[in-house]
Amino acid sequence: MSWNFSELRKHKEPFAFDEILDLSDSLKQRFPEQVLDSSKFEFKGLATADNGSVIIDATIKGSLVVPSSRSLQPVTLPIDTMISEIYVEDGDKLDDYADDEVVIVVDHDKVNITEAVEDNIILQVPMQILTPEEESKGIMPTGNEWSVISEDEESEERTQKVDPRLAKLKDLFDEDSE
Repeated sequence: MSWNFSELRKHKEPFAFDEILDLSDSLKQRFPEQVLDSSKFEFKGLATADNGSVIIDATIKGSLVVPSSRSLQPVTLPIDTMISEIYVEDGDKLDDYADDEVVIVVDHDKVNITEAVEDNIILQVPMQILTPEEESKGIMPTGNEWSVISEDEESEERTQKVDPRLAKLKDLFDEDSE
């Protein structure tokens, strides 16, 4: 889905929109390692013309199915986020905006809404995603002669191990030997 930048700028009043976007195929194609499937997304907000630019403030709601970062099992991740993006026709106008604002230069009078929504959806995927079972039970991956352990388990193992060179000193102050 794309909108004509010149048409958006003509609106005197904010342009309200409420769209349902089916991005499943596109998300899986653009982000095959991160997205297994998705629901349809509700894209709702306002596009406002302001001094030759167009400001889009919107909410995106839906869900993604992504792989668990531990077991690669599918996990449904709800998405409910707000976006605010500014579109300008000329790159010279970029200096008019603060560094922390998202300003996009329009290409061929087209505002590519689909790509903007997909980019903002994928930014909502956290680095660590666990299945409910992995979260509740603390299940860690294992293999042949190896396993992942938690920091607490590692700390406990470290305190239980006694340096063999110092093992005899352990009995030095034993009350039974006095």
